[in-house]
Amino acid sequence: MPRRRSEHRSAPGIPRYARDDEWRNTLRLTTLFAALALAATLTAETIELDSAAGAMSNMEASFTHRFTAKGFKNSQVESGSVVFGSLPKMRWSYTSPEKKVFVFDGSQSWFYVPADNQVTLGRVSDAQKGELPFLLLGDPAARAKHFIVKQTSKSGAIVTTLQPRSASALVRNVVVTISPSTHLISRIEYSDREGNRTSFDFSGYHRRAASAATFRFDPPAGTQIVHAD
Repeated sequence: MPRRRSEHRSAPGIPRYARDDEWRNTLRLTTLFAALALAATLTAETIELDSAAGAMSNMEASFTHRFTAKGFKNSQVESGSVVFGSLPKMRWSYTSPEKKVFVFDGSQSWFYVPADNQVTLGRVSDAQKGELPFLLLGDPAARAKHFIVKQTSKSGAIVTTLQPRSASALVRNVVVTISPSTHLISRIEYSDREGNRTSFDFSGYHRRAASAATFRFDPPAGTQIVHAD
């Protein structure tokens, strides 16, 4: 029977808070991609971002994920592949150094760690939507109210920055690098309000026919189900 996270005992040697942080960090990435999809229509100067949001749909790519905690110089490095549907639908398959799967269908998320024999189920709550106004569907002018969007060229690439106007936003100092020839995102980096830094580098894009099942996750038999708070 599914258990609430507060009732769950962590796997031996793996602190419960560490998995909680992983889930939250991945959710932040998901909401960030939602921001890209919605913020793309804000101004004429974001035309490349608009093109990228469309170009990435039904594509698969390899990624390298770097996470640098506040106050540390060394980064935690992970890698794998990701399948994008219509943003923000996505499926992240981590292969190194640990196998993990994160799936988001637009509202429900699944975070599966085989080594823990556990899957965490979560949703983007109304409270999170309040912190992340770009997840709200509706008035484009209201979305524009929450972002300062700028676009420049650097070393032949298009660099777009999204700076939330609210100091309470989960993510900030977002920098998106786009290839002008393919309109695909090659790098995305940001910091969170705790001062941690995250970056993703993408390569090897190719077309991937993604169905609704791609953005669902059926846990293997016997997997423990934990509900995120």
